[in-house]
Amino acid sequence: MEPTTPIVVDLTDSLSRVVRYATLPRFTERVAEEAGVHLDRSAYVLLVRLSEQPWRVGELADHLCLDVSTVSRQVQALEEAGLARREPHPTDRRGWVVVIDEGGSVAVEAHRRARRQIFAELLSDASVEELETVSSVLQRLAERIETFAVG
Repeated sequence: MEPTTPIVVDLTDSLSRVVRYATLPRFTERVAEEAGVHLDRSAYVLLVRLSEQPWRVGELADHLCLDVSTVSRQVQALEEAGLARREPHPTDRRGWVVVIDEGGSVAVEAHRRARRQIFAELLSDASVEELETVSSVLQRLAERIETFAVG
C-alpha cells in the first residue's frame, strides 16, 4: 500500500488525533475525576510499568526513554504519595528496585476502569463488529510499531 493512499492518510491522521487528544492534560484530568483518584500523566505511566514488574530506576528510565534524574524525581513523588516504594534488588544486594504499593495498584486500576468507561461512552454508537475489527487492527499495529521502535 502506498503512503499517499487516501485510507493510509486518513488512518495516520486519525491516529495522530486520538493520541494527541487522549494525552492532553484535560483528558487526563477527566479520567482522574471519573476514577476518583488524582494521578498526573507521568505518575500513571510509571505506575502502569511498575504494575507489570519491579524496575531499577535506570532500567525504567531507559524503557521510557527518559533521563534517570527525571524518573528518579517521579519515583520519589510516588514514594511520598504512598504509591510505590524502593526495595532491595532480589539478586543484587547493591541495588534497589521500585515496586508498586497497594495504593498505586488501586489507583492504576481505578484509572484503567475510568479510561475504559470513557472510551465505551465515546464509542457507544459503534457496532460490536466494528469495534472487534478496529481492536484487531490496532493490536497488530501496536505490535508492529513496538517491533519497529524497539527492534
